[in-house]
Amino acid sequence: MNKLIRNNRLSKEELLADETIYSQANGFLGTRGTFVEGYGKDYEYNQTYLNAFYDQYDYFYEENFSGFPQNGQKFINLIDGQRMDFIVDGKALNLDNCEVLSLKREYDLETGVTTRIIHYKTVLGKEFILTERKLVSAKRKEVIALNITIESINFKGTVKVISYLGKSRKKSLNSKDPRLHNGISKHLNIIDISEANSLITVKTSRSNLYLNTVMIHSNPFDVDLGKENLIGQKEYLISPNNSIKITKYIIYTSNLYHKDYLEDSKKIVKDLQSIDFEQLITEQIGYFKGFWKKAYIKLTNNEYIESLLNYNLYQLNCSGGESEFHNISAKGLSGEGYEGHYFWDSEIYMLPFFVFTNPQKAKNLLMYRYHTMKEAKEEAKNLGYNKGIKFPWRTINGEEVSPYYPAGSAQFHINSDIAYAIIKYFEATNDLDFIVDYGFEMLIESARFLTEAVNYNGDHYHLNSVTGPDEYTTVVDDNYYTNQMLKYHFSYVVKFYDKYLKELSEVFIKLEVSKDEITKMKEIAEKIHLPFDKDLNIFTQDAAFLKKKKLDLALIPEDKYPLLMNFHPLFLYKHQVLKQADTMLSMMLLDFDDESILKDSFNYYEPITTHDSSLSKCIYSILAFKLKNYDLACDFFKRVLETDFLNVQKNTSHGLHVANLGGSYLGFIYGFVGIRITEDYLKINPIVTKDIKEYELNIMYQGETINIKVDNKVNISSTGNVSLKVYEKEIELNGNYQTALKT
Repeated sequence: MNKLIRNNRLSKEELLADETIYSQANGFLGTRGTFVEGYGKDYEYNQTYLNAFYDQYDYFYEENFSGFPQNGQKFINLIDGQRMDFIVDGKALNLDNCEVLSLKREYDLETGVTTRIIHYKTVLGKEFILTERKLVSAKRKEVIALNITIESINFKGTVKVISYLGKSRKKSLNSKDPRLHNGISKHLNIIDISEANSLITVKTSRSNLYLNTVMIHSNPFDVDLGKENLIGQKEYLISPNNSIKITKYIIYTSNLYHKDYLEDSKKIVKDLQSIDFEQLITEQIGYFKGFWKKAYIKLTNNEYIESLLNYNLYQLNCSGGESEFHNISAKGLSGEGYEGHYFWDSEIYMLPFFVFTNPQKAKNLLMYRYHTMKEAKEEAKNLGYNKGIKFPWRTINGEEVSPYYPAGSAQFHINSDIAYAIIKYFEATNDLDFIVDYGFEMLIESARFLTEAVNYNGDHYHLNSVTGPDEYTTVVDDNYYTNQMLKYHFSYVVKFYDKYLKELSEVFIKLEVSKDEITKMKEIAEKIHLPFDKDLNIFTQDAAFLKKKKLDLALIPEDKYPLLMNFHPLFLYKHQVLKQADTMLSMMLLDFDDESILKDSFNYYEPITTHDSSLSKCIYSILAFKLKNYDLACDFFKRVLETDFLNVQKNTSHGLHVANLGGSYLGFIYGFVGIRITEDYLKINPIVTKDIKEYELNIMYQGETINIKVDNKVNISSTGNVSLKVYEKEIELNGNYQTALKT
């Protein structure tokens, strides 16, 4: 099993990136991999987040038009209980005051425990080894546990330990990066603070969320009240033969997930007093053993790729999906990039992993959308439509908070993205109860909005003034991706109506679904305009895309990427230049099979794609696999895996690129294994390459577990009956199947 190890990374850039790489989470609670003792005065900002624990702040527009969101939303950095100082001769052990002789960091993916071993040497020549082990409990969702050991190499005397509970200190970001929120507002207000119970209770300024935070230690500390914080102190004697050992727990409970968050906090504190850090690790081992049994992808003779791939899957799993009442933000629980907002990333890039490894989590993610339909209905009205719902482009509580509508609210395709996810979840699980109780309602209401949005010119239906996935091309007519996904969306509304007329009869009555309405949607699906250029043999990104001048990316210096940071939007909008896969994304999602058009489209769009979005390379990798351009496909796939680990996009410090983590999984199962979910069967078309010649994985499909092992042949086994199509041969499998590997 993988262990992720990094040594002697001590520059500021490396430290901040590794805070992200060594971040830990359990779907509810997440924290970054900061040093418990901090770095010193230059930079110290511990970040801990609770999924969907947010506050609001005012937007300011010089020109505030009708329908613009008036309030922003952002994840709130919680009360920090991890900070500790270790004082020797009046100075703290940290990077400012000491020379670092060595630093080793390890992430154990079997336990979820991170270990940091740092060797300090003070200015007086005294040497200490500080070992910090940390976990975010997979079983006790409210708990972060720290286990600290300090060993003396050549010092005998007293170490004063100071342990803090209070607001995390933040410096102004002073950044022009639109992916970050720069405002520093007072979002947490202390309503109770107790030295006796070592707790702080806070309330958000505007969202009316309450949070109780408690710190406890394995050996009691004397706790005093500081300035809006609690300070625990204890002195230890240390020598080369006598080390210091401290375990500290931080417990977070909130009215967001607890009916009685104060009483539940007391119960958790009581439970923790009877267990130790090693027992928590035992609990972790049990959880991750079950996870890896479903999710681990084994590659023979390519340890580097195997390690990065499984690390990415580990972090994706830890990012969310535990509850129906939250989703997965663009950075998960690993950083404050994008303010903790949920996007379409969840349904298109992340959900397939959960569909194949943990269908309940996939369902939870879709149920979050169901629970926010009321807000989506209000947004449809806000945009001037009378029917249906418009899912928000970015949100936490279900309300649209896109302040820049051309690249936000105008992305109508999110309705069909969520519809696509619902359909694929159903095809992979046969969960008809979900469709009857929740899914069809989302499908029809999101389609009603788009039905009103299209217009008919006598030949085709058109969708005007929308933005597709590519945010370097905005507010256009007939974006191919949006129209093609609408076609798929509407076609399946019609299929569900025809196929499950009896099962959905009560739903039709409740939602006032008529045959005429379904007929109209069928007509729109058949006549929606899909712009195509016969000379180039490509579907055009939108109606006007080919009329624009191409932007020669070879002339743009490397330090001018990403373009959104260095060029005015209008400069980008007037050129043929892509931030990410757009037309090509729809071809991947819908398994487009005209090889001639696919190849010509790939060759046209890839050279003008900057891949400034981390959502892009995995799509081009999958399509390159389909076109049998394996060298290019593998190159893209490797770069996807390395995005965060090597800080490829220079913003890993903001948090993990969680959609890219999902893209790692998509790249493997869609690219190498050739898996596609269809209405009637699961397609499997495995390949091998010069770098990855043998592999094995498990997937869940329609309630059964399928094991796929590929070497010089293809071996597939299942725990029950499943319909497959392997290399174009349809089979009913209930047991084992073997066939030759096709190259």
